[in-house]
Amino acid sequence: MIALVIALALSVDPGVARPGDALIHQRVQPVSRVADPAPVLEGVAVTVECTAHTDGRVDGCMVLGETHPGLGFGAAAVALMNGSDVAPGPRELQFALTIQFTP
Repeated sequence: MIALVIALALSVDPGVARPGDALIHQRVQPVSRVADPAPVLEGVAVTVECTAHTDGRVDGCMVLGETHPGLGFGAAAVALMNGSDVAPGPRELQFALTIQFTP
């Protein structure tokens, strides 16, 4: 009986699939390439104008210009500057400042 099984196994045409062949001879398909991630923003700059009070308190900031509008950097720059402190001075003054955001 064993001889018959071996004879049958040896006489099978190699081009014919047998049970288990799919696991042994399965071709690996290349993984499809994922789209490149969004490019990292470099050189993001926001110019704000603020008021410095005599006690050094800064407020009233507004965006004068930004390199990438609509992405939230302008709001972030205003939030950074409003409530910050500078050296106290003899009078209230307005100043402009450009903030560079780096990755």
